Amino acid sequence: MIIDAHIHLWDKVDGNVGLPVKAHRNGIISIGESRYVGMPPLLLDGRCPYEAALAVMDAAGVAAAVVTQEYLDGNQNEYLAEIQKLYPERFFVHGLLEFRQPYSLEEEFSAVNERYGFKGIKLPASYMTDTEPRIYLTDKRLMNIFEKMERRGMILSVDLEYGDAQVDKMREVARAFPDLIITIGHFAMAGRDGWLKQLSLGEEANVYIESGGITWLFRHEGPPFPGAQEAFRMAVEVVGAEKLMWGSDFPRTLVDFTYEQTLDFLIGGCDYLTADQRSAILGGTAAKLFGFDEPSTEMKRLPKITELD
Repeated sequence: MIIDAHIHLWDKVDGNVGLPVKAHRNGIISIGESRYVGMPPLLLDGRCPYEAALAVMDAAGVAAAVVTQEYLDGNQNEYLAEIQKLYPERFFVHGLLEFRQPYSLEEEFSAVNERYGFKGIKLPASYMTDTEPRIYLTDKRLMNIFEKMERRGMILSVDLEYGDAQVDKMREVARAFPDLIITIGHFAMAGRDGWLKQLSLGEEANVYIESGGITWLFRHEGPPFPGAQEAFRMAVEVVGAEKLMWGSDFPRTLVDFTYEQTLDFLIGGCDYLTADQRSAILGGTAAKLFGFDEPSTEMKRLPKITELD
């Protein structure tokens, strides 16, 4: 059972990362006045709907996915709540709060929970390092939210700043709320300065590491991503395979690589992994954390027409 622990879905891009973010046609997004290929050009209308995710997941033999959020895309709570109702066996979704405005967090958290009932919340913490005044993860207003999440049995998904800038505060949060499950995204920013200290957060009993975006971090190498394979080897030694989860960061990583290429470096590489370790990373741990059951029919990768003689 393979589970993708980090994907994005959106109905309309309306983000803000200090500059407004908008989607245009043919995969183009604008950040302020600058334009980028922000998603596969085949997403012609700038949407990334659940149907597109299911299509690539089914073709690759991926049973389920964990949907995260990002300020880059804007708040997708309403759309994701619809998806959670339609396909609870295929998607676990995280709600998004505006943590950059902590004075209204209490009311926002209550409203989001009452309206949508999400089982997880996303904290794009890397955007908090340049707020004025600086907002720390241990801010009392954030800690109040974490306490409420712990009581409700919710999951906190966090993307941290490069390196170790937020690690000590994140460790304080993990220790203050030992029953709050925390997942750290982007494989602790593997390969960047200070990443091993960020990875060490996985030594805390309630903290897990997922690899969404790792092929972006090693995009200069290309498949089979030897640097990503080495990063997984180091992570297994530091925190153990049972603390690690594969994630694709769909659809952004598909501007460079195919969906299967974001997965195959783990399936066909990483020869140091035992069968049990590989199984845990590819889906076993995510199934336990996010409550996915084995699918009623086995998910298998479909053969490609190009494989025909």
